[in-house]
Amino acid sequence: MPTAPATVRRHDIDALRGLAVLLMVMVHVAATAPPPSIGSTSALGYLVAGLGGLAAPLFVVLAGWGAAGKPRSWRSRCARAGLLLAAQVLVNLCAPHLYGPFTPGVLSLFALLALIPWTHPSQAVQRGVRATAAILPAVVLVAPALQGPSTWDGRVLVENPQDLLGHLLLTGLYPFVPWCGLAWLGVMVRTHGAAIRQAGIVWSLCGVVVCGLLLFRASEQGVPWAASTSPNGQAFLTFFPANAPFLLAASTGVLLLWTTGAWLARAPGLPALGRLSLTVYVAHTPLLWLLHRTVEAPSAILSAGLVIALTFVWWPIAAFWPESVRTWTFEAALSKV
Repeated sequence: MPTAPATVRRHDIDALRGLAVLLMVMVHVAATAPPPSIGSTSALGYLVAGLGGLAAPLFVVLAGWGAAGKPRSWRSRCARAGLLLAAQVLVNLCAPHLYGPFTPGVLSLFALLALIPWTHPSQAVQRGVRATAAILPAVVLVAPALQGPSTWDGRVLVENPQDLLGHLLLTGLYPFVPWCGLAWLGVMVRTHGAAIRQAGIVWSLCGVVVCGLLLFRASEQGVPWAASTSPNGQAFLTFFPANAPFLLAASTGVLLLWTTGAWLARAPGLPALGRLSLTVYVAHTPLLWLLHRTVEAPSAILSAGLVIALTFVWWPIAAFWPESVRTWTFEAALSKV
C-alpha cells in the first residue's frame, strides 16, 4: 500500500505487500461466504483467523517502513492523505453491507499515518513522533475500554463529526491508537535493521510462546482463539478492538513473515501484485458486495472454491497487468503526489 519514493524498488517489500493483499482478500471472502459447518473453534477457523488476521498488521508495518524513507513536504503528505481518504470512501460505497459512506477503515488509518513526520529534518521532532507512536498503544493495556465496544455496528456507525473523529483515533475498525504502534515497528525495522532484528527474535519467541498458550486454552475451553469482534468477551484475541494479545500476536506474526521476504520475492508475479496492492484492495470490494447478495449458506466445498478463486485471481491479473495502463492505478496516483 502506501510507499515512500525510492530509486530502486525492494522486491522483497513488494512481495510482502503482495502476500498482505492476498491474505486480506482471503479473509474478506471467507467472512462473506462462510460454510455453516465451519466454526471459529475449528482447525480451519483457526487457520483463517490466524493468517487473515496478519493482513492488516503486515500492511501497517509496511506503511511504516515506507514512511521511514526520505522526508516529505507537508503538501505531499496532505495530498497522499487526501487520496487515501477518497479511496476509503470509494471502498465504503462499494460495500454498503459492511460500511457507512464515511466509516473509517484501514485506508483512513494509512491517511493518518501519511501525515505523521516519521522522518523529519529536526531530530527532536523525529524522536518525539516515534516515541509517541511507541507509547500510545499502551492505552489498550491501561484503559482498554477507551477503544469502545467489541461490536461491528458500534465501530462502523458514523452519525456526526464526533463519531468520525472518535473512530479515526480510538473506537473504529483501525483506529490510530493502537495501530500506530505497528507503523512504528515498520519505521524501526527500516531505520535500525540489525538491532531491531535481534530484538525481534526475542520478541517473536515470547510471542510464539504466549500465542501457543492462548491457543491451547482456547481449544481446551471451546471458545474462539481469535475473532473479529466478540460481544460476549470470550475470544482471546480480538481485532475490533485490537486488544493486547492481538497486538502481541500480530507483531510476532509480521516479524516472522518479514524473514521470508527474500524467499517470497522469488515467487513469479508476487512482487508485481505488491506493486498493485492498493488497487487490488479497492477493486476486490465490489466483489464482496456481489458475493453477499448472491451466495447464502454455501457448502464447505463451494466456500473453499470461492475463497481460492476470488483470492488468487488477482495474482495473474497483476502479473500480466499491461504497462500501458499502469498509470490508471492508485499507486500511480500516489507516486505523483
